[in-house]
Amino acid sequence: MKAFMYDQHYRYLLAEIEVVDANNLPPYTTTVAPDPTKSYQKFNGTEWIGGMDDATFQQQVAASIAQQQANIKPSEGQQLLMVQQANITQLQKTVMAQQANLTQMQKMIMKQQATITDLKKGNN
Repeated sequence: MKAFMYDQHYRYLLAEIEVVDANNLPPYTTTVAPDPTKSYQKFNGTEWIGGMDDATFQQQVAASIAQQQANIKPSEGQQLLMVQQANITQLQKTVMAQQANLTQMQKMIMKQQATITDLKKGNN
């Protein structure tokens, strides 16, 4: 036979279990079936009350998790690490810009050397 366990303090549904004798139920257990279309129901001693449909319950759980994650602040060490990572990224950008400038200067030097070589050939 099916029975339904609820928590001792708040009386919310915990689990569905099988029992042999409906007259000898474990503590905080009833044979009164909760509404299968609802979550988060509470047993008042004679019937299951409250609850919400599964979609609403899942939305509230997701909203609660999102709120908790938004409240999590990085530790001082994590903040320092993020600053250092930002500094490294900025340094990498600077190095790349300098490499691009160096490449441009090398091209200019090669052009000038080619011009000088051509001038020398023309004078000979």
